Amino acid sequence: MEEARLDNELERIHKQMSFLWTTYDCHLKFFTRAYGMYDRGFIIGLENKVCKFVFERETNSPRETIGHYVGKKDAPFVPPQHNYWDDYGWYSLPSLIYWLSGVEYEYEKDVDKDLENLSQYLKRHIDKVLELFQHPAEFDSKLEYYRNLYKDKQITVDQIRAERARLKALGQDWSLETAIASLRGDRK
Repeated sequence: MEEARLDNELERIHKQMSFLWTTYDCHLKFFTRAYGMYDRGFIIGLENKVCKFVFERETNSPRETIGHYVGKKDAPFVPPQHNYWDDYGWYSLPSLIYWLSGVEYEYEKDVDKDLENLSQYLKRHIDKVLELFQHPAEFDSKLEYYRNLYKDKQITVDQIRAERARLKALGQDWSLETAIASLRGDRK
């Protein structure tokens, strides 16, 4: 059973984020199933011509969600002390998208639900993510630009929940996208 664990985790990620393979030409570049303090975790690394993605979990607990990171092309798949920090070219994918979009990501305690949410979140902003990594020399200045772009206009999870409830009560479309558009003042 333990032998198939890495296959199962890769299948879980592929199911929720197949667009990384089909549309954005990612391929499996690195993996290990002996990761973390007790070697019960895993790392799955994907790569395309612009950047890298890492999915990692330190234990085999179903309550622990999978960590998701995006990194520069020269970022090591296993950085020193296993720390996926910007010092090593890695960024938390939800945090990076928050800076790019101004919309806070809601983590779920269920692995599959969390990956499903991340997938929807990433699909909406993947072109910005890839554009950010496209020219490494401009990365820091572009990231700073995006960090300041929504500085006073960030949309929180609580605001989204309240807006979705309001739209639903009015009998209107209460999808995530519609709620965000409404909070930003966009008219459809």
